Amino acid sequence: MSRRGNEFAKSGSGSATLKTKAVRLLTASVLGGAVVVAGAPAAAADNPNPLAGLEKSIVFLQTDWSGFIQVPPSADAAGKGYWTDKLTYSVTCSGFYVSKSAQIVTAGHCVDPGHGREVIIDGYLRDQNAPNMTEQAYANWRVEGDEQGSPVGRAVRAVQPNGVDGATITSPITVEVVDFKAPDAGDVALLHVPNTSKETPGLVIAQNAPQVGDQITSIGFPGALQNIADQSQIARASFKTGTISSQQVTPSGVVRIEVNTEIGAGMSGGPTVNKAGQVVGVNSSGLTKEANFNFITNTADLRTFLQSHGVALVPPPAPAHRGIPTVLWPVVGAVVLVLALALGLLLLLRGRRRSQLAPVGGAGVAGYPMPGPVPMPGPMPGPVPIPGQGSVFGAPTAGIPGDVSRAWHPGEQATPLTPTQQGTPEETGAAQPAGVGAAQPLATTEPHFCASCGAEHHPTEKFCPNCGKQISAGESPHE
Repeated sequence: MSRRGNEFAKSGSGSATLKTKAVRLLTASVLGGAVVVAGAPAAAADNPNPLAGLEKSIVFLQTDWSGFIQVPPSADAAGKGYWTDKLTYSVTCSGFYVSKSAQIVTAGHCVDPGHGREVIIDGYLRDQNAPNMTEQAYANWRVEGDEQGSPVGRAVRAVQPNGVDGATITSPITVEVVDFKAPDAGDVALLHVPNTSKETPGLVIAQNAPQVGDQITSIGFPGALQNIADQSQIARASFKTGTISSQQVTPSGVVRIEVNTEIGAGMSGGPTVNKAGQVVGVNSSGLTKEANFNFITNTADLRTFLQSHGVALVPPPAPAHRGIPTVLWPVVGAVVLVLALALGLLLLLRGRRRSQLAPVGGAGVAGYPMPGPVPMPGPMPGPVPIPGQGSVFGAPTAGIPGDVSRAWHPGEQATPLTPTQQGTPEETGAAQPAGVGAAQPLATTEPHFCASCGAEHHPTEKFCPNCGKQISAGESPHE
């Protein structure tokens, strides 16, 4: 038996194989339903907090401003005026990674030498206990750097607090200022951490500006919080939640977005993000005489500034697949499990019924008669011989004495076979007519042979079917 035949025989050798397959399918279905139920995502995984992982992208900045102040005679008790010694004062700001290549965004005023001049004046007057002279000093006092006529000196250092998971700056490092815009021109700056090959966790810049009433969160390092924290280390970033209040335009034509979040001193330069954790603006400034009147930069202006400097913005994450709600996963799992069990049971019962109705090699079951063999059709007519040929296939049969495939012609009756040649009904399988006993012998005719070539021919033939010569009437029936 061929391999294919063996496989067929095995597949139909009884109900055991079918039962085994049904059991295997049932087991697989049950396990599949269990996986669906067990593998259903938890509710927390469906709606993760988009703000939870932002802290690793927030950077603490400290800018050291240095220079010399020329105090005018009107402010000198001696009435002569003088140049101070070199003065150095520091301010803190916030920043955030905006790309994967160590680029940081902060507020423009955090690195603007014009603002640094005011920082030095504020610090000096505070030390002299003369804050009442601030407005006059801003307007008239001369402040220079190390060289005569040069702007004040600037050094910006960056670090991240201890304990922040994923932090990339664990010790203070000086960063370079790529470019900045003054407060009346946009109040944004781009910094870069030099000599680093680490990939940084840049935040996504939103495509569109927020609308009034949208929920937002402002992030940064408020100085007031640092005063009450452990002085030996930097306090962790603060997240202040609020909403968008309005959109305003300054006299210089710069768009600013008003927020009601509490942006304290030191949070300048940090990001304000939407509910998806995407940056909608940079913390800029506030009205110190009024509570909760704070402003951030415009979203579109921020994107334009960064793109103008070739910053490879971080693409937003792919939208989450909105499949079956989490609360429905147990129901779906239960339905799948029930369907799997029903299918497995159906296949099992079907296999048992099939094995009872048609067992291979066995007898039929009572009440279910087996179909009998298909009856064979009656005797098929023989091939029609070609006239004038000695074989039904057209080939000559000369030299073959006793050949029973003698040619016959249309309108003639072929010589019947003898009982010995024909065979008995039992041997041939022919049906015997009802009421007929043993087979009767059939009439025979002696064979005749051509006198010229010796080929056998029919007694009525006038020409030899083999050599074509005329047959004499007086020929003997024997060769």
